[in-house]
Amino acid sequence: MPDTAPPRHRARPKPPAEERLRRRVAGALLAAGALAATLLTAAVDPAAPPAPDRDPGRASSDLAQ
Repeated sequence: MPDTAPPRHRARPKPPAEERLRRRVAGALLAAGALAATLLTAAVDPAAPPAPDRDPGRASSDLAQ
C-alpha cells in the first residue's frame, strides 16, 4: 500500500497557548484559595464570646434566641 493514503483520524486541535495558560492560572488560584480557606478555618476560633447577660458556665438552650 502506498504511504500517500489520507489519515483515518484527524488529530485533535490543541488549544492556544494563551488559553492553556489561563486555565493553569485559574487552577492555581482555585487551589491557593482552597488552601487559604482551610488554613483560616483551622487557625481561627469561630466561637463567639458569651452574651453579657448570661453566665459563661451555664448551658444555653438549643432553640434560637
